[in-house]
Amino acid sequence: MEIHKHYKKSFIILSLLITGLFVTFQVNLLTNNLVASGEMGTQVGGIITSDTIWTAANSPYTITSLIQIPENVNLTIEPGVTVTAQSGIGTMFLINGVIQAHGNATNKIIFDGNGDTNFFKTNHPVSNGYLDLDYCIIRNGQSAFWFDNTGSFNLTNSELSNLSQESYLWYPSQDTYIEFNAFVNTTGIKIGTDDYSSNSSGFVFIKYNLFINNQGYVINNFASYGLSKTSVNNNSFAGTSGIILEVEKTSTTADMDATQNYWGTSDTSIIASMIYDKNNDSSCSSFINYSPILDAPDPEVPVAPAPTPSPSPTPIPTDTLTPAPSQTPVPTNTPGNTPVPTSDPDPSSSPNTTPTSTPTSSPSNSPIPNQTSNPTNAPSNPTVNPSSAFLRTDPSATPTIPEFPMSTALLILLVTGVMASLLMKRKLGH
Repeated sequence: MEIHKHYKKSFIILSLLITGLFVTFQVNLLTNNLVASGEMGTQVGGIITSDTIWTAANSPYTITSLIQIPENVNLTIEPGVTVTAQSGIGTMFLINGVIQAHGNATNKIIFDGNGDTNFFKTNHPVSNGYLDLDYCIIRNGQSAFWFDNTGSFNLTNSELSNLSQESYLWYPSQDTYIEFNAFVNTTGIKIGTDDYSSNSSGFVFIKYNLFINNQGYVINNFASYGLSKTSVNNNSFAGTSGIILEVEKTSTTADMDATQNYWGTSDTSIIASMIYDKNNDSSCSSFINYSPILDAPDPEVPVAPAPTPSPSPTPIPTDTLTPAPSQTPVPTNTPGNTPVPTSDPDPSSSPNTTPTSTPTSSPSNSPIPNQTSNPTNAPSNPTVNPSSAFLRTDPSATPTIPEFPMSTALLILLVTGVMASLLMKRKLGH
């Protein structure tokens, strides 16, 4: 009878220990799942293979390796999402498909480069890459966009700040609109346009923007073939220094219209000193026409944005949820040298990043296209949500089930073993 009681006690104690072990595992699992998909956000990287939505509920997103958007794949980013680059990844997005990131006035989408990252790049010579950004914040990185042949984008109602390398737009396949944005402490935009082959006219409209505290030139045009043109109108330049607008010297086609801008002064000699064109170097192909000027900022130009604090760094798990394949080539941060444009552009050649220097003014003889001030009038762009596509939420970012901590399991097993040993000794003693 006594031995039976000891067995009964042993059974009860072991049952309690096993129950405690199970409960501890479930609580730990629940806690880890909440951290993976909530507090710590979502870690992403690699190739997105089907139409995907990044949601505010799973934000912030930390990019741990290059995100690739293949042709015919759409990435849609919801208002309120924050996307941060892990330091050292080089570039956030390589676009052969479509990215649409539409925030709103009260719920913007944030892209943070963590100080050393490029943001958006197309894959030369694929021509289908398209980027559509509205009410976004792009900050703390290197180059905002590097479209190195026949891709296109729209950038509207956004804020760009603290960008240390120039952006590059090389022969866009559609008219491009950069409008109603604020550029603060950024480097310039280098632009080439053409209307050769099957491309459209390839106009670039840079209108109703605010440029503050530039690093070097603001806009450079290195080529404008055929009827294509870069139009820089109704912008405000504040706190700027040195050259603001320039056409590439030795280029045979570079051309730019810069009428109706606010320069912070009505003194044309000061304005002329901010321009570099044929007045400064006979090897330049054209004069930049800047007259008439605005006496006050255009009311459509945004006001200087208030500084937005950067989020605290997000801890990165040792195993990223969607690692990039090791064979995927990552584009270099700074492409090679740009050839001087010729009368017959070669879309297979690589762009150049070396800006020229110094200023000018005077009228241009090139045909000036009809201006479009509102991006809603832009020609139709690739559809982001085709009716035949099934949009999935974060297929590349589904959290995996975390492992139960080994130290906890060992501790519980140790306690179980000690208790069992004591019970066996007590039983044998009787």
